[in-house]
Amino acid sequence: MRATWGPAVAAVACLVLASCSETVSAPPLTPTAPTSASKTSTRAAAVPAPITGPLEKDWKSYGGTAYFGCPQTFSAGKSALEDIRPKIFDPKTGQYVAPAIPAVPAGENLTGALCALTGSADDMKVVYVVTTVKPAQPPAPEISTATAYSYYWTTGRQVAVKELRPPSPDLKLAAPREWGLASTASGVAWVNAFTDGHAAASPPRTVVLSGTDLSTIWNDPQPAQVWQDVLAFQRNTEPPKTSGAELRRPSGEAIYQDNDVQSVDAELTDGPNKLVKLTHRDPHSSPAVSTMFYDLDAKSLIRIGDSDRIAGGGLTAALSDGKLFVDGHNSDNPSFGFGVWNLRSQQWDLLKNRDDANKLSISKLAFFEDHLYIAGGGTFSVIALPRTDPVASSWSIRPFERISGWTLVCRGETAPSSNGECKEIVMVQDQDGHYPGPWF
Repeated sequence: MRATWGPAVAAVACLVLASCSETVSAPPLTPTAPTSASKTSTRAAAVPAPITGPLEKDWKSYGGTAYFGCPQTFSAGKSALEDIRPKIFDPKTGQYVAPAIPAVPAGENLTGALCALTGSADDMKVVYVVTTVKPAQPPAPEISTATAYSYYWTTGRQVAVKELRPPSPDLKLAAPREWGLASTASGVAWVNAFTDGHAAASPPRTVVLSGTDLSTIWNDPQPAQVWQDVLAFQRNTEPPKTSGAELRRPSGEAIYQDNDVQSVDAELTDGPNKLVKLTHRDPHSSPAVSTMFYDLDAKSLIRIGDSDRIAGGGLTAALSDGKLFVDGHNSDNPSFGFGVWNLRSQQWDLLKNRDDANKLSISKLAFFEDHLYIAGGGTFSVIALPRTDPVASSWSIRPFERISGWTLVCRGETAPSSNGECKEIVMVQDQDGHYPGPWF
């Protein structure tokens, strides 16, 4: 169900000012079903928790909240600002907020835009990069302009506006269709912004703009993979090798470089824990490919047992409640199946080898707060650690991610017609600081 717009008076005011946020009606809040019996049933509250209606298909999470809109690629057209405008969930009110959008200057025509968020839910800003054209007025030619705007997401107050210009005379703005704009904690990362006329894009390939004044905080000659708390660049200190990666914090601080990193795969975030999953290739070991996890706060690789890596590529991972779930049942490791590594106690809370995993005929595994969800061979089961025997033979809902005071929940995943996909995703409000259930 799509969110509907707020009161007509507010809508008219925003049309006039083009600079105020709108409160968007949230999907309806309804009580959750009673909590299922499991080891976590002690968290159940007497009063059922509120639950939102389904999220939009293009939802994303960022900065302790969830939102939809703001695609990372350029949207062309005269309606681009309305097309990309995000709807951001306010965890405090349970409502969506449609942040303000820029007003196109008089005498100019909107040709396209893109946007991204920056900061955290308590102090979040929305940054737009907007392209306009001023029609030719002979003898003056047509003039194209790129302008950045920053707004507070809840109040709609404009923070800053700035025309974007190349950093040197030998560069000009690249074709907007080449641009990307991504959210980080320090600012927005603008990728492939410039060209020297000889290539589609030229250094600097990544420019981080401050959400406060839209100045360039730092830049890098290479295009980045961007996550909230880290940017990754392909980089090797031993040319002509093409492997290698460098990690930089959104502030620009370089924190890790490894010439043998094959790929930077994901940022895993849960509460205070922030890890980066890396695939590493060592030509002198067997198997040559392994998976490593870099701790962004400790600025070091985490050790799992007596090593800082798990042999094999193609592993998947999730982070929940201080525990790292690693799934290798489809990887090229001949012995590792799956397991839950406790970051606090530095030991495995659960570990299955490949043979044990194969006996389960696994098609899909998921982990959240000590609950392991196993699908395979048309059967389903739920394990609640520290027990290793199933506590349920199926599930109708599955919690999978936390934001500020809410938990995202997948529904309808095990229905025969679902093909193993979530039919819809809703958010359940915490009770006593915890997800209240049901767990399956």
